[in-house]
Amino acid sequence: MSTVQKALPLPDIFYSGKTKDYFIENDRGLWITVNEGSLKRHLKKQGFISEVTKGEALSSLDDCLTGIQLQQDVHYAAPLAGYDSGIYDINNRRVLVTDSPCLIEPKEGEWPLLKVIFEGMFNDPLGDQRPYFDGWMKTAITALRKRKWQPGQVLALAGPIRSAKSLCQALITRMLGGRSAHPYQFMTGATTFNADLFAAEHLMIEDVAESTNITKRRHFAAQIKAFSVNREQHCHGKNQQPLTLTPLWRVTISLNDEAERLLVLPPVDEDIADKVMLLKVQKREMPMPTQTADEVEAFWNALVAELPAYLHHLEKWTIPENLRSPRFSIIHYHHPELLAALEALAPETQLLQMIDKELFSGSHPRTEPWTGLAVDLQDELTGDFSRCKAIAQPLLHSTVACGTYLSRLENKASERVSSRRVNGRTEYIIQPPLRK
Repeated sequence: MSTVQKALPLPDIFYSGKTKDYFIENDRGLWITVNEGSLKRHLKKQGFISEVTKGEALSSLDDCLTGIQLQQDVHYAAPLAGYDSGIYDINNRRVLVTDSPCLIEPKEGEWPLLKVIFEGMFNDPLGDQRPYFDGWMKTAITALRKRKWQPGQVLALAGPIRSAKSLCQALITRMLGGRSAHPYQFMTGATTFNADLFAAEHLMIEDVAESTNITKRRHFAAQIKAFSVNREQHCHGKNQQPLTLTPLWRVTISLNDEAERLLVLPPVDEDIADKVMLLKVQKREMPMPTQTADEVEAFWNALVAELPAYLHHLEKWTIPENLRSPRFSIIHYHHPELLAALEALAPETQLLQMIDKELFSGSHPRTEPWTGLAVDLQDELTGDFSRCKAIAQPLLHSTVACGTYLSRLENKASERVSSRRVNGRTEYIIQPPLRK
Protein backbone atom coordinates (compact mmCIF):
# COMPACT_ATOMS: atom_id res chain seq x y z
CA MET A 1 0.00 0.00 0.00
CA SER A 2 1.32 3.43 -0.93
CA THR A 3 2.27 6.10 1.59
CA VAL A 4 -0.25 8.41 -0.06
CA GLN A 5 -2.99 5.89 0.53
CA LYS A 6 -2.05 5.63 4.20
CA ALA A 7 -2.19 9.40 4.57
CA LEU A 8 -5.51 9.63 2.74
CA PRO A 9 -8.11 7.22 4.10
CA LEU A 10 -11.09 6.21 2.00
CA PRO A 11 -13.52 9.13 1.65
CA ASP A 12 -17.25 8.79 2.34
CA ILE A 13 -18.05 7.62 -1.16
CA PHE A 14 -20.10 4.50 -1.87
CA TYR A 15 -20.39 2.11 -4.77
CA SER A 16 -23.36 0.22 -6.21
CA GLY A 17 -22.37 -2.98 -7.94
CA LYS A 18 -25.85 -3.20 -9.48
CA THR A 19 -25.64 0.06 -11.42
CA LYS A 20 -21.84 0.56 -11.42
CA ASP A 21 -22.45 4.05 -10.03
CA TYR A 22 -20.68 5.90 -7.24
CA PHE A 23 -22.53 8.00 -4.67
CA ILE A 24 -21.13 11.21 -3.27
CA GLU A 25 -22.71 13.85 -1.06
CA ASN A 26 -23.22 17.23 -2.70
CA ASP A 27 -23.03 20.66 -1.07
CA ARG A 28 -26.72 20.51 -0.08
CA GLY A 29 -26.38 17.24 1.81
CA LEU A 30 -27.97 15.11 -0.93
CA TRP A 31 -26.42 11.95 -2.29
CA ILE A 32 -25.94 12.02 -6.05
CA THR A 33 -24.61 9.48 -8.54
CA VAL A 34 -21.48 9.99 -10.58
CA ASN A 35 -19.67 7.72 -13.00
CA GLU A 36 -16.06 6.69 -12.54
CA GLY A 37 -14.71 9.44 -14.77
CA SER A 38 -16.44 12.17 -12.77
CA LEU A 39 -15.45 10.58 -9.49
CA LYS A 40 -11.77 10.66 -10.42
CA ARG A 41 -11.95 14.45 -10.67
CA HIS A 42 -13.45 14.66 -7.19
CA LEU A 43 -10.77 12.35 -5.80
CA LYS A 44 -7.97 14.35 -7.41
CA LYS A 45 -9.37 17.43 -5.72
CA GLN A 46 -9.07 15.57 -2.40
CA GLY A 47 -5.39 14.79 -3.02
CA PHE A 48 -5.38 11.40 -4.71
CA ILE A 49 -3.00 11.23 -7.65
CA SER A 50 -3.15 9.23 -10.86
CA GLU A 51 0.60 8.62 -11.18
CA VAL A 52 1.91 5.27 -9.97
CA THR A 53 4.55 5.63 -7.26
CA LYS A 54 7.70 3.62 -7.81
CA GLY A 55 7.33 0.19 -6.29
CA GLU A 56 3.52 0.34 -6.21
CA ALA A 57 1.12 -1.59 -8.48
CA LEU A 58 -1.58 1.11 -8.47
CA SER A 59 -1.74 4.85 -8.19
CA SER A 60 -3.33 6.23 -5.05
CA LEU A 61 -6.32 7.20 -7.19
CA ASP A 62 -6.88 3.68 -8.52
CA ASP A 63 -6.14 2.21 -5.11
CA CYS A 64 -8.88 4.43 -3.64
CA LEU A 65 -11.37 3.37 -6.32
CA THR A 66 -10.62 -0.28 -5.62
CA GLY A 67 -11.03 0.25 -1.89
CA ILE A 68 -14.39 1.97 -2.38
CA GLN A 69 -15.62 -0.90 -4.55
CA LEU A 70 -14.52 -3.60 -2.12
CA GLN A 71 -15.12 -1.93 1.25
CA GLN A 72 -17.84 0.66 0.69
CA ASP A 73 -20.26 -1.13 -1.62
CA VAL A 74 -24.01 -0.86 -0.94
CA HIS A 75 -26.90 -3.17 -1.75
CA TYR A 76 -29.44 -0.34 -2.00
CA ALA A 77 -28.97 3.35 -2.75
CA ALA A 78 -32.12 5.47 -2.99
CA PRO A 79 -34.54 7.29 -0.71
CA LEU A 80 -36.18 4.99 1.85
CA ALA A 81 -39.50 5.81 3.46
CA GLY A 82 -39.06 7.04 7.02
CA TYR A 83 -35.25 7.26 6.98
CA ASP A 84 -32.95 10.26 6.96
CA SER A 85 -30.12 10.24 4.45
CA GLY A 86 -27.09 8.21 5.51
CA ILE A 87 -25.71 4.69 5.84
CA TYR A 88 -27.74 1.95 7.56
CA ASP A 89 -27.40 -1.76 8.19
CA ILE A 90 -30.77 -3.38 7.41
CA ASN A 91 -31.02 -7.16 7.58
CA ASN A 92 -27.25 -7.49 7.23
CA ARG A 93 -27.22 -5.36 4.09
CA ARG A 94 -25.48 -2.00 3.80
CA VAL A 95 -28.04 0.56 2.66
CA LEU A 96 -27.39 4.13 1.54
CA VAL A 97 -30.42 6.36 1.97
CA THR A 98 -29.92 9.26 -0.39
CA ASP A 99 -32.61 11.70 0.73
CA SER A 100 -34.69 12.56 3.80
CA PRO A 101 -38.40 13.21 4.31
CA CYS A 102 -39.26 16.87 4.84
CA LEU A 103 -41.21 16.87 8.08
CA ILE A 104 -43.22 19.86 9.25
CA GLU A 105 -42.38 21.06 12.74
CA PRO A 106 -45.42 21.34 15.03
CA LYS A 107 -46.10 24.87 16.22
CA GLU A 108 -48.79 26.17 18.53
CA GLY A 109 -51.40 28.18 16.68
CA GLU A 110 -54.84 28.23 15.10
CA TRP A 111 -56.04 26.07 12.21
CA PRO A 112 -59.57 27.32 11.38
CA LEU A 113 -59.60 26.30 7.70
CA LEU A 114 -58.53 22.75 8.44
CA LYS A 115 -61.13 22.53 11.22
CA VAL A 116 -63.88 23.49 8.76
CA ILE A 117 -62.67 20.97 6.19
CA PHE A 118 -62.23 18.04 8.59
CA GLU A 119 -65.53 18.71 10.35
CA GLY A 120 -67.32 18.94 7.01
CA MET A 121 -65.75 15.73 5.76
CA PHE A 122 -65.91 13.52 8.84
CA ASN A 123 -68.72 14.75 11.12
CA ASP A 124 -71.29 12.32 9.76
CA PRO A 125 -74.97 12.11 10.83
CA LEU A 126 -74.29 8.56 12.06
CA GLY A 127 -71.35 9.65 14.18
CA ASP A 128 -68.34 11.95 14.33
CA GLN A 129 -65.42 10.21 12.59
CA ARG A 130 -62.86 12.91 13.39
CA PRO A 131 -61.38 11.07 16.41
CA TYR A 132 -60.61 8.11 14.14
CA PHE A 133 -58.98 10.29 11.50
CA ASP A 134 -57.04 12.25 14.11
CA GLY A 135 -55.98 9.03 15.85
CA TRP A 136 -54.79 7.49 12.58
CA MET A 137 -52.92 10.68 11.71
CA LYS A 138 -51.36 11.03 15.17
CA THR A 139 -50.14 7.42 15.10
CA ALA A 140 -48.59 7.84 11.66
CA ILE A 141 -46.88 11.13 12.53
CA THR A 142 -45.58 9.85 15.88
CA ALA A 143 -44.02 6.78 14.30
CA LEU A 144 -42.43 8.85 11.55
CA ARG A 145 -41.00 11.50 13.86
CA LYS A 146 -39.52 8.81 16.09
CA ARG A 147 -38.28 6.93 13.01
CA LYS A 148 -39.86 3.87 14.60
CA TRP A 149 -41.98 1.38 12.69
CA GLN A 150 -45.50 0.77 13.96
CA PRO A 151 -48.37 -1.05 12.24
CA GLY A 152 -51.13 1.15 10.87
CA GLN A 153 -54.46 0.56 9.19
CA VAL A 154 -55.05 1.37 5.54
CA LEU A 155 -57.19 4.53 5.54
CA ALA A 156 -60.04 4.46 2.99
CA LEU A 157 -62.02 7.65 2.32
CA ALA A 158 -65.27 7.07 0.40
CA GLY A 159 -67.61 9.85 -0.66
CA PRO A 160 -69.09 11.79 -3.57
CA ILE A 161 -67.02 13.69 -6.11
CA ARG A 162 -65.59 17.03 -4.93
CA SER A 163 -65.80 16.02 -1.28
CA ALA A 164 -62.14 16.93 -0.60
CA LYS A 165 -60.90 13.31 -0.59
CA SER A 166 -57.96 14.05 -2.88
CA LEU A 167 -57.28 17.29 -1.02
CA CYS A 168 -57.12 15.35 2.23
CA GLN A 169 -54.67 12.88 0.68
CA ALA A 170 -52.49 15.74 -0.53
CA LEU A 171 -52.43 17.17 3.00
CA ILE A 172 -51.52 13.76 4.39
CA THR A 173 -48.59 13.62 1.95
CA ARG A 174 -47.30 16.96 3.24
CA MET A 175 -47.65 15.87 6.86
CA LEU A 176 -45.88 12.55 6.19
CA GLY A 177 -42.78 14.10 4.68
CA GLY A 178 -43.87 15.35 1.26
CA ARG A 179 -43.38 12.14 -0.76
CA SER A 180 -46.05 9.88 -2.27
CA ALA A 181 -46.17 6.86 -4.57
CA HIS A 182 -48.92 4.82 -6.17
CA PRO A 183 -49.09 1.15 -5.13
CA TYR A 184 -52.34 -0.02 -6.78
CA GLN A 185 -50.75 -1.88 -9.70
CA PHE A 186 -48.49 -3.80 -7.34
CA MET A 187 -51.19 -4.41 -4.74
CA THR A 188 -53.54 -5.95 -7.31
CA GLY A 189 -50.89 -8.12 -8.95
CA ALA A 190 -50.64 -6.13 -12.18
CA THR A 191 -46.88 -5.83 -11.66
CA THR A 192 -44.31 -7.59 -9.49
CA PHE A 193 -42.02 -4.54 -9.35
CA ASN A 194 -42.38 -2.20 -6.39
CA ALA A 195 -39.00 -0.50 -5.85
CA ASP A 196 -40.49 2.95 -6.55
CA LEU A 197 -42.78 2.60 -3.54
CA PHE A 198 -39.85 2.51 -1.10
CA ALA A 199 -38.98 6.16 -1.79
CA ALA A 200 -42.27 7.50 -0.32
CA GLU A 201 -43.85 7.48 3.12
CA HIS A 202 -47.38 7.94 1.75
CA LEU A 203 -48.68 5.23 -0.59
CA MET A 204 -51.74 6.72 -2.21
CA ILE A 205 -54.52 5.10 -4.23
CA GLU A 206 -56.73 7.71 -5.81
CA ASP A 207 -59.85 7.21 -7.96
CA VAL A 208 -58.55 4.12 -9.76
CA ALA A 209 -60.76 2.03 -12.02
CA GLU A 210 -62.39 -0.66 -9.93
CA SER A 211 -61.80 -4.36 -10.54
CA THR A 212 -64.73 -6.73 -10.10
CA ASN A 213 -62.40 -9.72 -10.46
CA ILE A 214 -62.56 -11.45 -7.10
CA THR A 215 -59.08 -12.92 -7.54
CA LYS A 216 -57.58 -9.42 -7.90
CA ARG A 217 -59.64 -8.15 -4.99
CA ARG A 218 -58.40 -11.02 -2.82
CA HIS A 219 -54.84 -10.25 -3.89
CA PHE A 220 -55.49 -6.64 -2.90
CA ALA A 221 -56.75 -7.84 0.50
CA ALA A 222 -53.57 -9.83 1.07
CA GLN A 223 -51.47 -6.76 0.24
CA ILE A 224 -53.52 -4.55 2.56
CA LYS A 225 -52.71 -7.01 5.32
CA ALA A 226 -49.02 -7.07 4.38
CA PHE A 227 -48.65 -3.29 4.05
CA SER A 228 -50.40 -2.56 7.34
CA VAL A 229 -48.78 -5.09 9.69
CA ASN A 230 -45.55 -6.42 8.16
CA ARG A 231 -42.41 -4.57 9.21
CA GLU A 232 -40.20 -6.19 6.56
CA GLN A 233 -41.09 -5.63 2.92
CA HIS A 234 -39.71 -7.21 -0.24
CA CYS A 235 -38.19 -4.54 -2.53
CA HIS A 236 -37.98 -5.62 -6.18
CA GLY A 237 -36.84 -3.29 -8.94
CA LYS A 238 -36.81 -4.16 -12.63
CA ASN A 239 -33.62 -5.97 -13.65
CA GLN A 240 -32.48 -5.96 -10.02
CA GLN A 241 -32.08 -8.58 -7.33
CA PRO A 242 -34.78 -8.19 -4.66
CA LEU A 243 -33.89 -7.41 -1.06
CA THR A 244 -35.74 -6.96 2.19
CA LEU A 245 -36.12 -3.46 3.67
CA THR A 246 -38.11 -1.89 6.50
CA PRO A 247 -39.92 1.21 5.15
CA LEU A 248 -42.20 3.39 7.28
CA TRP A 249 -45.34 3.41 5.15
CA ARG A 250 -48.91 4.59 5.45
CA VAL A 251 -51.50 3.70 2.81
CA THR A 252 -54.59 5.71 1.91
CA ILE A 253 -57.36 5.08 -0.61
CA SER A 254 -59.89 7.57 -1.95
CA LEU A 255 -62.91 6.45 -3.93
CA ASN A 256 -66.48 7.38 -4.75
CA ASP A 257 -69.12 5.83 -2.54
CA GLU A 258 -71.39 4.41 -5.25
CA ALA A 259 -71.77 0.65 -4.87
CA GLU A 260 -69.91 -0.25 -8.06
CA ARG A 261 -67.02 2.12 -7.26
CA LEU A 262 -66.58 0.52 -3.85
CA LEU A 263 -65.36 -2.56 -5.70
CA VAL A 264 -61.90 -1.00 -5.51
CA LEU A 265 -61.94 -2.38 -1.97
CA PRO A 266 -61.72 -6.09 -1.24
CA PRO A 267 -64.39 -7.81 0.85
CA VAL A 268 -63.93 -6.67 4.45
CA ASP A 269 -63.74 -10.11 6.06
CA GLU A 270 -62.39 -11.01 9.48
CA ASP A 271 -58.87 -11.35 8.09
CA ILE A 272 -58.52 -7.66 7.18
CA ALA A 273 -61.35 -5.99 9.11
CA ASP A 274 -59.08 -4.52 11.81
CA LYS A 275 -56.54 -3.44 9.19
CA VAL A 276 -58.85 -1.01 7.37
CA MET A 277 -60.17 2.36 8.55
CA LEU A 278 -63.27 2.96 6.40
CA LEU A 279 -64.56 6.53 6.66
CA LYS A 280 -67.51 8.03 4.82
CA VAL A 281 -66.79 11.54 3.55
CA GLN A 282 -69.41 14.27 3.20
CA LYS A 283 -69.48 16.95 0.53
CA ARG A 284 -69.35 20.47 1.97
CA GLU A 285 -68.66 23.94 0.62
CA MET A 286 -64.99 24.91 0.83
CA PRO A 287 -64.12 27.71 3.28
CA MET A 288 -62.35 29.71 0.54
CA PRO A 289 -63.15 30.27 -3.15
CA THR A 290 -61.60 27.71 -5.52
CA GLN A 291 -62.95 28.69 -8.93
CA THR A 292 -59.71 29.86 -10.54
CA ALA A 293 -56.16 28.56 -10.54
CA ASP A 294 -55.03 31.52 -8.43
CA GLU A 295 -57.80 30.86 -5.90
CA VAL A 296 -56.89 27.18 -5.70
CA GLU A 297 -53.24 28.06 -5.12
CA ALA A 298 -54.13 30.60 -2.42
CA PHE A 299 -56.40 28.07 -0.72
CA TRP A 300 -53.71 25.38 -0.76
CA ASN A 301 -51.07 27.73 0.61
CA ALA A 302 -53.42 28.78 3.41
CA LEU A 303 -54.04 25.14 4.35
CA VAL A 304 -50.35 24.28 4.32
CA ALA A 305 -49.67 27.28 6.54
CA GLU A 306 -52.04 25.79 9.16
CA LEU A 307 -50.45 22.33 9.19
CA PRO A 308 -47.89 23.15 11.93
CA ALA A 309 -50.76 24.17 14.23
CA TYR A 310 -52.77 21.04 13.42
CA LEU A 311 -49.73 18.86 14.07
CA HIS A 312 -49.20 20.64 17.39
CA HIS A 313 -52.83 19.86 18.23
CA LEU A 314 -52.25 16.16 17.45
CA GLU A 315 -49.06 16.17 19.51
CA LYS A 316 -50.93 17.42 22.60
CA TRP A 317 -54.15 15.47 21.98
CA THR A 318 -54.59 12.06 23.59
CA ILE A 319 -56.49 9.25 21.92
CA PRO A 320 -59.55 8.52 24.12
CA GLU A 321 -59.24 5.38 26.21
CA ASN A 322 -62.23 3.70 24.53
CA LEU A 323 -60.66 4.19 21.08
CA ARG A 324 -57.19 2.85 21.87
CA SER A 325 -55.79 -0.27 20.29
CA PRO A 326 -52.78 -2.13 21.72
CA ARG A 327 -51.64 -2.97 18.21
CA PHE A 328 -52.52 0.08 16.10
CA SER A 329 -52.86 2.77 18.84
CA ILE A 330 -56.29 3.68 17.39
CA ILE A 331 -59.03 1.10 16.86
CA HIS A 332 -60.47 0.61 13.39
CA TYR A 333 -63.81 2.07 12.32
CA HIS A 334 -66.09 1.02 9.45
CA HIS A 335 -68.87 3.40 8.51
CA PRO A 336 -72.12 1.35 8.70
CA GLU A 337 -73.45 2.46 5.30
CA LEU A 338 -70.18 1.67 3.53
CA LEU A 339 -69.88 -1.66 5.30
CA ALA A 340 -73.44 -2.59 4.28
CA ALA A 341 -72.70 -1.66 0.67
CA LEU A 342 -69.56 -3.80 0.69
CA GLU A 343 -71.46 -6.65 2.28
CA ALA A 344 -73.94 -6.57 -0.60
CA LEU A 345 -70.99 -6.88 -3.01
CA ALA A 346 -69.34 -9.76 -1.11
CA PRO A 347 -68.89 -12.97 -3.14
CA GLU A 348 -70.84 -15.06 -0.62
CA THR A 349 -73.75 -12.63 -0.95
CA GLN A 350 -73.58 -12.98 -4.73
CA LEU A 351 -73.51 -16.76 -4.33
CA LEU A 352 -76.69 -16.75 -2.25
CA GLN A 353 -78.39 -14.56 -4.86
CA MET A 354 -77.41 -17.03 -7.59
CA ILE A 355 -78.62 -19.95 -5.46
CA ASP A 356 -82.01 -18.31 -5.05
CA LYS A 357 -82.26 -17.54 -8.75
CA GLU A 358 -81.16 -20.97 -9.97
CA LEU A 359 -82.58 -23.30 -7.30
CA PHE A 360 -85.52 -21.53 -5.71
CA SER A 361 -87.16 -19.42 -8.44
CA GLY A 362 -88.76 -19.86 -11.85
CA SER A 363 -92.06 -21.38 -12.90
CA HIS A 364 -91.57 -24.42 -10.65
CA PRO A 365 -89.40 -23.29 -7.74
CA ARG A 366 -87.93 -25.84 -5.38
CA THR A 367 -89.76 -25.92 -2.05
CA GLU A 368 -87.55 -28.44 -0.27
CA PRO A 369 -84.01 -27.74 0.96
CA TRP A 370 -81.14 -28.38 -1.43
CA THR A 371 -78.57 -30.85 -0.10
CA GLY A 372 -75.18 -31.65 -1.56
CA LEU A 373 -71.45 -31.06 -1.67
CA ALA A 374 -69.77 -27.82 -2.73
CA VAL A 375 -68.78 -29.45 -6.02
CA ASP A 376 -72.42 -30.40 -6.67
CA LEU A 377 -73.54 -26.80 -6.19
CA GLN A 378 -70.71 -25.56 -8.40
CA ASP A 379 -71.82 -27.94 -11.17
CA GLU A 380 -75.43 -26.77 -10.93
CA LEU A 381 -74.58 -23.06 -11.05
CA THR A 382 -71.95 -23.26 -13.79
CA GLY A 383 -73.56 -25.93 -15.97
CA ASP A 384 -74.71 -25.33 -19.54
CA PHE A 385 -78.37 -24.97 -18.53
CA SER A 386 -77.78 -22.65 -15.59
CA ARG A 387 -79.28 -19.16 -15.82
CA CYS A 388 -76.35 -17.93 -13.70
CA LYS A 389 -73.56 -19.52 -15.72
CA ALA A 390 -72.01 -16.28 -16.99
CA ILE A 391 -71.50 -14.77 -13.53
CA ALA A 392 -71.07 -18.07 -11.65
CA GLN A 393 -68.06 -19.30 -13.61
CA PRO A 394 -65.66 -16.45 -12.66
CA LEU A 395 -66.96 -16.37 -9.08
CA LEU A 396 -66.76 -20.13 -8.52
CA HIS A 397 -63.39 -20.60 -10.15
CA SER A 398 -62.74 -23.67 -7.99
CA THR A 399 -64.50 -26.05 -5.62
CA VAL A 400 -62.43 -24.53 -2.83
CA ALA A 401 -63.93 -21.10 -3.57
CA CYS A 402 -67.46 -22.50 -3.53
CA GLY A 403 -66.86 -24.24 -0.22
CA THR A 404 -65.29 -21.11 1.27
CA TYR A 405 -68.31 -18.97 0.37
CA LEU A 406 -70.73 -21.58 1.69
CA SER A 407 -68.84 -21.63 5.00
CA ARG A 408 -69.12 -17.86 5.23
CA LEU A 409 -72.84 -18.06 4.52
CA GLU A 410 -73.15 -20.62 7.29
CA ASN A 411 -71.69 -18.03 9.68
CA LYS A 412 -73.65 -15.08 8.30
CA ALA A 413 -76.98 -16.70 7.41
CA SER A 414 -77.24 -19.88 9.46
CA GLU A 415 -81.01 -19.92 8.95
CA ARG A 416 -80.36 -20.50 5.24
CA VAL A 417 -77.11 -22.49 5.11
CA SER A 418 -75.89 -25.27 7.40
CA SER A 419 -73.54 -28.23 7.04
CA ARG A 420 -72.87 -31.71 8.33
CA ARG A 421 -70.14 -34.30 7.94
CA VAL A 422 -71.17 -37.36 5.91
CA ASN A 423 -68.62 -40.10 5.20
CA GLY A 424 -65.76 -37.70 5.83
CA ARG A 425 -67.12 -35.02 3.47
CA THR A 426 -68.90 -31.73 4.17
CA GLU A 427 -72.49 -31.75 2.98
CA TYR A 428 -74.41 -28.48 2.85
CA ILE A 429 -78.11 -27.95 3.43
CA ILE A 430 -79.53 -24.82 1.83
CA GLN A 431 -83.02 -23.76 2.88
CA PRO A 432 -85.36 -21.99 0.44
CA PRO A 433 -85.90 -18.28 1.11
CA LEU A 434 -88.93 -17.23 3.09
CA ARG A 435 -91.79 -16.34 0.78
CA LYS A 436 -93.53 -13.05 1.47
